[in-house]
Amino acid sequence: MNGVVPGSSGQQASVAIRAAAVLYLALGIGFGLGSAVTLDHLRREHELPMTPFGFRSLAGGPFERLTREQFGALGWGLVGACALDAVAGALLWRGRRGGGLLGLATTPVALIMAWGFALPFLLVGVPVRVALVLAGWRSLRRPSTRGSG
Repeated sequence: MNGVVPGSSGQQASVAIRAAAVLYLALGIGFGLGSAVTLDHLRREHELPMTPFGFRSLAGGPFERLTREQFGALGWGLVGACALDAVAGALLWRGRRGGGLLGLATTPVALIMAWGFALPFLLVGVPVRVALVLAGWRSLRRPSTRGSG
């Protein structure tokens, strides 16, 4: 096995990049949608919803001590960062270097949000996906300049 899988246009994307893409997509969609639902519940019910695991969603971190408006603004910032992570994952799946750049750019925001909202799966997943992007960086394609001009 050579560690590469076929890309969508005949190019090769490494297994590390495909794994990173899956992590970016899963964490981005999962935490993004979950946070949006939580923030909508907070807006309507004036409290954070309970999870099936017996704790309140997005609770327990230092951001919980902020005002509801500040908490909500940071929460929507998390949703936005997660949306960008999902885009990065889709681009990485296609072997695009821009996906790697976007994913690396969202890393500091994702880590701060994961810490502030006490999201341990995100705190662990972010460094893992960064390591995977860096491990497979050489297999990523640069944008084509053909047809411009």
